Amino acid sequence: MKTKQERYVALVGQVREYFKNAYSQKNSIQLQWCDECKEINLWTYWQGSLDAKILLVGQDWGCPTDPSAENVIANIRSINNGADVPYMRCNDSKTNINLRILFRELNYDINTKEKDLFFTNFILGYRQKGFSGGSLNEWKAVSETFFHELVDIIRPEIIICLGKFTFIGVLAALGKRKSIGNYNCFIESDENPISLKLRDGKLVKIYGVAHCGTMGTLNRNNKSSCESLEIQKEDWRRILKDISWRC
Repeated sequence: MKTKQERYVALVGQVREYFKNAYSQKNSIQLQWCDECKEINLWTYWQGSLDAKILLVGQDWGCPTDPSAENVIANIRSINNGADVPYMRCNDSKTNINLRILFRELNYDINTKEKDLFFTNFILGYRQKGFSGGSLNEWKAVSETFFHELVDIIRPEIIICLGKFTFIGVLAALGKRKSIGNYNCFIESDENPISLKLRDGKLVKIYGVAHCGTMGTLNRNNKSSCESLEIQKEDWRRILKDISWRC
């Protein structure tokens, strides 16, 4: 029987080969692989414990060759060469800065490596340009397959999904098709989280929260502010009841 690490390495290889040879369909966003990435996702360099109890999932990482990503990619190269460099060194991403604040609501300091955490994006390919916009729908099917295998390897207790696209994709990957109207209303509803069983019968709770970048924060605040995290902090505090191991 293969170990977690062996299964993970095999999955990384499959994802790398797929996106190195991927061709977009008409009018789609072209995705490719990032050669600097030796993990399942560049975000995994930040938090990547295969024994994680919490799996954080974003939509997609964006374009690694964009000038704004230069510092992060430099950090990744240093890490690959054996240096003890934090993912967040000289990293001014609004999403990442806000995540550090929100994880404090769960009693985690993600400035350091946490054995309970694993970060990834649902769409594992990388944009040729830009960080947002356009439709990634045609990449959902293959992403579901890869993501399901990753979840089966890690077997988390909780999955936190940033944004509606990610939440619906994660549910689909784990066998539940669901349509959602107003996402803000869903986040606050008793439906959130949704509990699903993994292939081995283990129960995992899947939380939908707002994306904590500029636009996601603006939407969560009903267009009133792209800065305040107070509503999102309250959303994240709801997750605390399922984190018994941190009490």
